[in-house]
Amino acid sequence: MSHRIAVLGSAFNPPHMGHANVVEQALTLFDRVILVPSFAHAFGKKMAPFTLRLAMVEALRVYAGWGARVEVSDIEQKIAAQKPFGVPIYTFDVLEAIEVIEPRSTLTFVVGPDNAAAATWAKFYKSEDIDLRWGRWVAKEQKSIRSTAIRAIIEQGQYPPESACPAVVVQPYFNFVNTMGTCGAS
Repeated sequence: MSHRIAVLGSAFNPPHMGHANVVEQALTLFDRVILVPSFAHAFGKKMAPFTLRLAMVEALRVYAGWGARVEVSDIEQKIAAQKPFGVPIYTFDVLEAIEVIEPRSTLTFVVGPDNAAAATWAKFYKSEDIDLRWGRWVAKEQKSIRSTAIRAIIEQGQYPPESACPAVVVQPYFNFVNTMGTCGAS
């Protein structure tokens, strides 16, 4: 059976309700959404451990009640196992790998307005090939929430507002930061 699948990759450092809003938008147009936390970020962002971010994205999925239409994928970790240590995982690699798993589905890469900007999109590895082979759907920014701001609040020992990032999602990150210290740039 053929499905239209939206693929949303992000550092998810941490995931928040802005990400959730993008998923909600995508669910109005696509049959399924696959959420892909970065394992080795292509732009070199410092991030919390992958397993922590993967668990938080799963917590967001459960919190939002999306059910089987939204999947959290560790595909980047699997791709990384096939590459030399520290080599970035590119969006192109992710889409190619998901295409092998979902051969009868139509994939579309989801970006927010920040990554859709021409100057930023041009920095993506094989951006033109991504556009030609899978296409790109640009979500509207309906909730202006940034992981950077959430991290700053957490680094002060406070929880962000529930409307920005529910405690059930951010609790593991809060514990990690307050044990290990700061964790990453946006």
